[in-house]
Amino acid sequence: MSALRDALSDFVQGWREDLSPAWRALLADAQPNPLGVGAALVADPLQPIYPARRHAPLPEARVDAHVFRALDNIAPAQVRCVLIGQDPYPALRRATGRSFEQGDLAGWQVPSAAVANSLRVLVRMLVAERSQDSALLKLSWAKLASHAATPAVALEPPRALFDRLQVEQGVLFLNAGLTITRYLPGGAPEQIRGHLPFWRPVVGQMLRALATRGSGEVVFLCLGQLAQRLLVNEGVKQAAMQAGTWGTRAADVALPHPVANGFIGGPNPFGAVNAKLAAMSAVPIRW
Repeated sequence: MSALRDALSDFVQGWREDLSPAWRALLADAQPNPLGVGAALVADPLQPIYPARRHAPLPEARVDAHVFRALDNIAPAQVRCVLIGQDPYPALRRATGRSFEQGDLAGWQVPSAAVANSLRVLVRMLVAERSQDSALLKLSWAKLASHAATPAVALEPPRALFDRLQVEQGVLFLNAGLTITRYLPGGAPEQIRGHLPFWRPVVGQMLRALATRGSGEVVFLCLGQLAQRLLVNEGVKQAAMQAGTWGTRAADVALPHPVANGFIGGPNPFGAVNAKLAAMSAVPIRW
C-alpha cells in the first residue's frame, strides 16, 4: 500500500487541465496540500479515489461524474450561491462532484430509503419554498414526491434540477473535500486528516475569490459546523470585510446540517438565501 498523500498527489497531476479558463485563472495560485495529509494514512489499492478525473471515468460512476463537476458550465462571475457540503457521497455510484447530488437517482418517485437522508430533507425544503407552503414538510415522502410532480410545482428530475440551478441560477454545489476513499460515520481518518486538508487550499481560494469579487453578489449556504468553520478558517469573511464586500456583495446563511434534529422545522435555507440576496438588492434564485 502507498501513502494516501502520495496517491492523492498522483491523482491530481495536471488537475488544472480539467478546468475552464476562468476557473483556471481564479485558481492559478492555489495548490492542493499533500503535506496536510496524515503521514500514516495509506491508500488501499482496491479503493479508488473518487469522483474520478474528467477523462478517467470509473466503472459504476455516472458518466459525467468527475472531481470538478461543480465547476462545469458556470463561470466564477455567474456564481450567486455556494451550497457547501462536506464530502462526496460514500458510494461510487452516488458521488458526482456536486455537493448533495445523488448520481444514481433518476427520479423522485422512489422509496424514501433510496434517497440519501440529507438530499431528502433538502428536497422537502426546496418544494416547500417553491410552493410557499411549509405544511408540505409534514407529508410522507411518497406524497411529497407525487405533489412535486404536479404542474403547480413541476420539480425537475434530480439531474435536471441540479443542472438548471448550476447553469441558469448560478448555484455552486461545492464540497469541502472534493474526493473521498474510505468513509465512516462521523468521519474516517482518511476523510478528516486526508482529503479535507488536501483540498483545503483550493476550496479556500475559491471561496475567498468569490467573496471579494468586484461585482455581483454571492451567498454562502453553510449547512453544518464544518461548512461554517470552513468560512472562518479560510478567512473568507475576513477577506471580504477587508475588501469591503461583506454585507454588500457577500453574505452567509449558517444553519445546522440537514440531518440534524430540528433542521426540518427551522428556517428554510433556500428562502434564507433569497432573503440575503434581496438585502443586497440582488435578484433571487429561482429554486
